[in-house]
Amino acid sequence: MEEPMPKRKKNVVLISLDDAFSFWRYKDLFGIQLQTPNLDRICARSTAFHAAYCQSPLCGPSRASFMSGKPPPQTGVYGNRTKAFEVMEPSSMWQCRLKDDGYYCSSGGKVHHGFKPLPKDIHDILYSDEPKRFPIDLKLRKSIAQSSNGGNGGGISNIDPEDDSRYYDAHSSKSFVDFLESYDREEPFYREVGFFSPHSPFITPTRFKQMYNITDFHYPEAWKNEFHRSPTADKVVRKNFKTGHRRNWRKSVRNYFSAFSHGDYHLGTVWDALMASPHADNTVVIILTDHGHHLGENGRFGKSTLYEQSALVPLIIYDPDHAQPRTVREPVALLDVGPTVLEYAGLPIRPDFLGRSLRSVVYGETANPDRAVGTFNTHGASIRKGKFRFVRYNDGTKELYNIADDWWQQKNLGSEHPEFAALEQAHAELCSTHGLGFDQDGNGTRL
Repeated sequence: MEEPMPKRKKNVVLISLDDAFSFWRYKDLFGIQLQTPNLDRICARSTAFHAAYCQSPLCGPSRASFMSGKPPPQTGVYGNRTKAFEVMEPSSMWQCRLKDDGYYCSSGGKVHHGFKPLPKDIHDILYSDEPKRFPIDLKLRKSIAQSSNGGNGGGISNIDPEDDSRYYDAHSSKSFVDFLESYDREEPFYREVGFFSPHSPFITPTRFKQMYNITDFHYPEAWKNEFHRSPTADKVVRKNFKTGHRRNWRKSVRNYFSAFSHGDYHLGTVWDALMASPHADNTVVIILTDHGHHLGENGRFGKSTLYEQSALVPLIIYDPDHAQPRTVREPVALLDVGPTVLEYAGLPIRPDFLGRSLRSVVYGETANPDRAVGTFNTHGASIRKGKFRFVRYNDGTKELYNIADDWWQQKNLGSEHPEFAALEQAHAELCSTHGLGFDQDGNGTRL
């Protein structure tokens, strides 16, 4: 009798956007349709987690967290100046488990923090191939014909379509296509695809700016109401944008939307190449970002806060064995990415991981609706639990918001709310399990 063929291990493609908001919340939030045709068709065959949260609202700490499977209080990385591999061993990253198990691990753009390749000695521990360097879209060369239409980032675009291939994301997507076309090894692969979009300064080809007429952008109705937050929040959450200047706000949001659509365009290149390849039926795809982005509410344009708009992120998992649309509204964490990949690879999940594999959820199980998911920065920590967001700053100030009724977090419900004590306890318990304690002055300390 013939022996049954051993089941092939799944390939894994991890795609990272940069500074990407939870796009489904913004589809028509400003009165104009956000154009993401490729994300839309991917979601039509995938599981989309609509309550996924980063563990840090800043690039470097978030990436150090979801690639190590450890939250910031355990990694010690809270800012971009602290390099992850100065405080953590490269071998502690979960992707090394794949490489040790025989996976061919290939880099391709910004997944670990930094647009430049990692130092060669670190790269060689994490990956099986050579480093790749792509041009960084922080400015266009003076020799490139360009226009500037104002708003946050300047509204810069290249004019000649011949220059469209110069962008970081064009190089990253082409690198992935080349990888697929040349990959002929027997071992399964783990491939990263890191995009620059929609990171500032939102430089794109002209056609992406032309997708959006600035006069079609309108403030949400809720913004007519004041933001009643704590004095501590008003102090530490720096206002960096004059939202009341309507024309500049419209141009700024147009710039961000156009950068998001630009990234979506190159994501389509990656998706089409995979679906046309021999690996289509055996490759799991995970799409994520490092953190969300504020677009002018309460004078804030950017990231780094403990509030919903900065902590909520897109997370999408495509499993070819379950290629059907599903929306998960229970809270999950970017800490779950490592355990999910390891389970798909048939590898044991480390007992010290705080994240949970989401594979069973992709297969139809219900995620825990009562789970608390934490986000940390240098000013404090917050949790999403149920329909609430609870924030605690290092000076002991606490805030409570009902995000189901008040998504912009304009009304602090205060300590008199009947759910306050339970949320305060849940916050304290999560901080303790994640390695964060508070000294007698209320300051956060590593346990």
